[in-house]
Order: sequence, then structure tokens, then C-alpha cells
Amino acid sequence: MRRITALLLCGLLALACGRTPKEDGWWQMRGIVLSTKELAEVDWVSIAAGNGINTIGTHITPSEVLAFLDTDKGRSFTAACKEHGITVEHQLHAMGELLPRELFGQDPELFRMDTSGVRTADFNCCVHSQEALEIIASNAARLAEALQPDNHRYYFWLDDNAPVCYCPLCREYSPSEQALIVENHMLQAIRQVDPQARLAHLAYSHFMDPPVKVKPDEGIFLEFAPIYRSWDVPLVEEDALCPRGYPVTNGDNLHWLEANLEVFDAADAVVLEYWLDASLFSRWKRPAVELPWHPEVCSSDLATYARYGIRNVTSFAVYMDAEYFQRFPSTAPIEEYGSLLRSFRHFQGLSDPWDSLVDATQVSVCSNGKTLHFYFEVPDSTLIVSSGDTERSVDNSDRAEIFLSCDPKMGCYYGFEVDPSGKVMDYKNAYYRQFNFDWTGEVATTGSLYPAGYRVEASFGLDYLKELGAMQADGTLLIGLFRADALPSGIIHWYTLRDPHTPEPDFHLPTTLFSYRPWQVTH
Repeated sequence: MRRITALLLCGLLALACGRTPKEDGWWQMRGIVLSTKELAEVDWVSIAAGNGINTIGTHITPSEVLAFLDTDKGRSFTAACKEHGITVEHQLHAMGELLPRELFGQDPELFRMDTSGVRTADFNCCVHSQEALEIIASNAARLAEALQPDNHRYYFWLDDNAPVCYCPLCREYSPSEQALIVENHMLQAIRQVDPQARLAHLAYSHFMDPPVKVKPDEGIFLEFAPIYRSWDVPLVEEDALCPRGYPVTNGDNLHWLEANLEVFDAADAVVLEYWLDASLFSRWKRPAVELPWHPEVCSSDLATYARYGIRNVTSFAVYMDAEYFQRFPSTAPIEEYGSLLRSFRHFQGLSDPWDSLVDATQVSVCSNGKTLHFYFEVPDSTLIVSSGDTERSVDNSDRAEIFLSCDPKMGCYYGFEVDPSGKVMDYKNAYYRQFNFDWTGEVATTGSLYPAGYRVEASFGLDYLKELGAMQADGTLLIGLFRADALPSGIIHWYTLRDPHTPEPDFHLPTTLFSYRPWQVTH
């Protein structure tokens, strides 16, 4: 990947980048969400194109986005996205324009009732007012005609982090169910304008619980936005608390995600994250603080979302405007985010071809351009972990295995076998089975247990892999992925990503390798 060079030109950040690379990966949507201020001041299309970001979501309100798109800068933005093959969509706080507050004077029954029994025009609506639903749906269709996204995905959000209606009819419905009632009505109207339209159900803040009493119409998809979580550690660290005083853990967010995916299709869902959201870390006050970017958190979270079958991901990057880049010129977070998305590969299931067994092991591989990460999630009901102190004791444990080969014929390759505690047995090898167990590699590993199995992570510096000769001349890596399932009986089942087509279990063959390309970035 070519390095982005950040140059300020007339107060704008313009980046010299190529077109978006065409690569087959896991993420169908590799997105970023920006307000019109960022889009007006910074050449975000070049940034996106140069880093493999294929979707830009405009933000914040419909009127702001419409006004921006009707300017020279807005028209240039639209044309540049089309030139680079970048999808444009619109992620919008819309309720204030879908149901204008000034209608309260004409008919207070359109609006929500608070817990004291008083109608108020502060937020949202009464979802049992048919007239309110018709007004909202009609305005949604009007906005859809004016702001038709390239991918037919619409995001017209209710008032976020705000109360809903507590009238005698509405109070029987949860916030997410009230939202879905509105969304179902909006989608019917939008499809009169755009028959291919799909509309987001935003799981966010106090809308995180899945709807139960109301079912989504066909075309409603989940947008999952875990704003109350810890970004210092990945989601798999389930006990981590939201740092802003909310009694919410990372695990709570995963439970909400699982529950929502019982209602909505994972393959069509969109994750809206905050990894790049300078506005959140600035508590929505300018001047912005420098983004606390944690690539290892982002990479782990991507692996977690992929394990749920999610294929679409985006992140806010609000407050990354001209002033932000003047104060904090580094584009490293954007480059590394793009690298993680482009390089991400996910494999669902390994197989034991010798015993005709298939398991549900999931493996993710990705790189932020500096470090190569492997994530294994291994269901295992017969977990065995050796208590031995030596690395050869890993031979007696359940374990995940990684091969990194210097050449397609495995004339030289390196093996890393990691047990559920994170203990690693590493060796240098050559075809055929010329083991050197005295060799020690530079790998960071962790292991952890979960109720149905174990997780293993392994990370390698790309510069180190170059030194080993494990990176090919074209920048690709030759990788083998396996696991050994030790049973109490002493039998071991051997699982592999690629079938070597041998009569007996054998991983040490060139036919088990696949080619993978990380993106290297330098700052």
C-alpha cells in the first residue's frame, strides 16, 4: 500500500492516493461516517480511495446533507466518489425533520407523552398516532427521493439517547419496538420512491434490546452501534466497563448483539463503530482531542463481528476536519483502519478429512500494515491443556497451529502451535519434516477459555516476517491454518483449512498453504 502523504492545501487536507484496490475480502462494506463539515474541508474521497474504504456515510441531519450536496464542494464530492467507485449513503438524525416540532401546536397527540402523562414535543413521537406515522412516512419518502443512496440503504434515525412515548398504548412497547413500528411505516413509503430500499433499525443507547412484540418488515436491517463500551480493550474482554459512568460492560454489548441477531439477518446487518470517532473521545466539544487509536482493539473487534456472520462495518470519524489535521497531522489511524479492513480474511470451519469430521472453528487473519494478527475461536467440549512447563508440552494439549512458509514448496517454513493458555511451541522446519525445535520465534500469543471452548490470538511483526524470509517478493504470505483436538482417550483429531489429500493426517505439505496479502504502511 502506498503511504498517504498529508499536505495542507488552502487549509484542506488533500491526499495523493490511487483508486480503491479491488480485493476479495470478508467486508462487503468498509465504511466511514463523516459530517458535512469534514467533507467540506478535507479531501476524504482521496483518503478513502487510497485506503480501500469503499463506503462514505454523510452525517448529521437531512437538511445539512442536502445543503452540502447542493454546493460546489458537495457536487465535487459526489463526482469524486463516483469516479473512485465509492458508495455514498446517508446516516442521519432525522426525526426532528420527519415530524417537525412546530406541528405540536396543531396537534399535541402526534408527539410523545412523558412519564407524568404530559404530551411534549421534545423528542420522538407517539407511535400509536396514525397521523404521526403518516406524516413521518411521507417525509421519509420525500427525503429518500432527495437523498437516494448508492446502495439503497437508508438511515433515518429516531431521536437518539432520548425518551420515547409513555402513553397508555405506547408504554406497553419497548423503545426498540416503538422504533420498529415507525421504521416499518417509513419503509413502506420509501419503497414507493425506491423499490429496492432497505431501512436501518438502529440498536443504540437504550434501544439495544431486540424488539419482541413487533417484527421487522422485509427490508429492515440491523444497524448495531455499541456506544456504551470500552474502546481501550476489545469486546471479547467482556468484563470491561464503559468508561463514562454507565453500568454497561463489553459483554452486555455482545449479549445485545446476539439477541438482535435472533431477529435480524447477520449477513445484512451493519456495525456502526466509534474506533475513529474523534468527536466521541472529545465528548462532542471542540477543539477535538487527538484520537486514541488502538489498532489491536479494532482488529480483535473485527474478528468478533465476523464470527457472528456480519459482513458490513463502518466507523464514525467525526471532528476529523481541517483544524483537526492541522493540529494532529498523522493519518496513521486511517491508514491502519483501511489496512485492517482490506486485509481481513475470515474462515468458518476447519475439517478433518481423515475422519470425515467438520467443526465450527473460526479463524480470522488481518494486518494493520505493521502487525499480522491471527484469531482462533475453537468450540471444544473436551478441553485438554497440559500443565507442563516446557514448550514441547503443548504437544499434549488442544492447540491452534499456524505455518508461515518462505516458499511454495516449503523448503523453509515456521510452525507456531498455541494451546488454550497461550503457551506456544515454535520451530523452524523444512520439507519434509526436518524440525528444528531449538529455534525460537518472535510471536505474541494469548489464550483464554470461554464456556464452550477456547480462543487463541497470535501476532507477528511484518518487518520480522520479512527478516525471516516468510514474505514473498510480491508482499504476500504463504500460510497454513490448523488445529489439533486432543481427546481424553489419547486420540487426536487433526483439522485443517486446506485438505492435503493424503491417506493419513499430515499438515506438513505445500497443498495446505494459501496465499495472503497484508498491506504494509509506514508513517
